[in-house]
Amino acid sequence: MTTIFSPDALRVKTEKESQGRRTVIYSAKGQPNFMYQICRDDLPALHPAFCVNGQIIDAFFYACYPGSLHDGELISQPGKVPACHLNLPEFRQLAQQTGPGFHLSSNAEWTALMHCIDQQNNIPDGNTDYGRSLRHPDQSAVRIDGKPAGDLSGEANTLTGSPHPGWYHNQQLTGISGLCGNLWEWQTGVRLMAGEIQLIRDNDISELPADAPLLWQAVDMQSGQYCAPGMPGTAKYDSPSACLTGNGGTPLLSENLTHYNGDPADNSYPPGLPDGPFFSMKTAGNQPVPSLLQLNGLAPYGEKPQTDQIYLRNYGERALMRGGAWYSQEFAGISAFCLSHTALHRSATVGGRTAWIAPRG
Repeated sequence: MTTIFSPDALRVKTEKESQGRRTVIYSAKGQPNFMYQICRDDLPALHPAFCVNGQIIDAFFYACYPGSLHDGELISQPGKVPACHLNLPEFRQLAQQTGPGFHLSSNAEWTALMHCIDQQNNIPDGNTDYGRSLRHPDQSAVRIDGKPAGDLSGEANTLTGSPHPGWYHNQQLTGISGLCGNLWEWQTGVRLMAGEIQLIRDNDISELPADAPLLWQAVDMQSGQYCAPGMPGTAKYDSPSACLTGNGGTPLLSENLTHYNGDPADNSYPPGLPDGPFFSMKTAGNQPVPSLLQLNGLAPYGEKPQTDQIYLRNYGERALMRGGAWYSQEFAGISAFCLSHTALHRSATVGGRTAWIAPRG
């Protein structure tokens, strides 16, 4: 585990309450951020989140709360209005302004946490029904619009943090909250280009400046290795049908695209899109699934009864959000993702959070 040798009263209290897994990391402007340590040894094998520019790291720290905007920094604190109405580049810039080591959550970091949660057989709950839990309607949180939980009008996202242990990743109030519902959360390091899955290698994006050029990689379906985008046989999300006016069905992982649900060059938001349960996704011809895609939460290890939904447009350029929103109901969850919008999308239903890696060199 990474140790931060800088005790103060808040940090000591926070670490004591969480057996050392939660800590406080201060922003460039001295604002406290509640962060949870995710360790390389929490998982049985090396996850890409722990490899940054070819170097293995012991841990990263993940924001315990969705980011809220204070004094030009993206802060992880309870009882705050979560930031939204910002696009992916704006969230990346704000996260990095928070201080050295801070960055917007990468897909690699989210999915390392996802695998930790799965390993513990936990299913985090949250605001999935307009200010309350769909599974447990008696559990609610404070809506930012002041309306009662369950009211279908207004903006039903809730203040960060929750009094309900089940809304945290480890079923404890000292864990990470808001991973299921409330707001979709932007993730860096993954995009969809005309249906082709593209990634930034490992967790390299965590150290890249927000305006740096990105070296995107595709994944070869046969070898399971990174390869140049546009090569034959790369992993893609095919659709079961060529439907242009609604849901084309649960996406199919394939090395070929036989059904687009829109014009491959169209970045807009026509109604055609494939969506379905994440754990029901299959491969074309029952091909083996590259483990790289499974580790990155872009393909399931197998079927589960969970109803976490995936939404995408296999045309145009699409950026990644995860977790679901306040309206997602049973379709929200730690494995739910959306690849149907561009990186410039802004919405009341989309937020983001920080992670932190100790600066090197």
